[in-house]
Amino acid sequence: MKALITGANSLVNLSLLKKLVRLDYEVTAHYHSDNEITKQIKKDFPKVSFVQADFSDKASFLKFIEQTMNQKYDVLVNAAVYYAEADDWKPQQDWDAWQKTFAVNTTVCGVLMAHADMFINNGGVVVNISSTYGQTYMGDTQFTMYSASKAALDSMTMSYAKRWSPNIRVVGLAPGWVKSAWNKDMSEEDVKKMIPPQLTHKLIEPEEIADLMEAVIKNKSINATTLTIDGGLGAPII
Repeated sequence: MKALITGANSLVNLSLLKKLVRLDYEVTAHYHSDNEITKQIKKDFPKVSFVQADFSDKASFLKFIEQTMNQKYDVLVNAAVYYAEADDWKPQQDWDAWQKTFAVNTTVCGVLMAHADMFINNGGVVVNISSTYGQTYMGDTQFTMYSASKAALDSMTMSYAKRWSPNIRVVGLAPGWVKSAWNKDMSEEDVKKMIPPQLTHKLIEPEEIADLMEAVIKNKSINATTLTIDGGLGAPII
């Protein structure tokens, strides 16, 4: 069995990669650029094939297609992600920031899913890593571009599930606030102030997302939906 995962070199997506390896998939892992995580996973997983590409650049993405689409996979995990609004909302005023956000978070996923019948085996599954920011109840003013790109991805999850039915399933996962690079340097006090809207009062562990991915891969009746794993973030507090 073979699996392809994009954006593998992040703290969260590393857990997805590890899960695929534990499930005995022959894994091809895309990464954007070399960083400490990339170096570590190349060392820890010598049997994983790695492919570098900048998904905001058309030529680089097309080269990625050439390098990976010469074989068939049983699982595709669209996990590559970009957000320009981490520190401020002002990038929303910039054309290029919009283009890059949608290129990485939406367009690449759409192009890959549009070709799914060519490189995914019958009975295979596409897992799109979305976000609760794509859900209408979020409406976050700082992460407007990111939210819009993920909402579009959720729409495509439904559309391509219908297109490739019954041969290929398409399912989305929408995590809430996850223990990741963006909060790893936050103080314990700041984390405690942030997490109460998640009814579990804790950050989501990357391994919990990987466990849900495994359930989606194995359960053939999950299709055409985006599953939230948000600790109850979307539940109204009475």
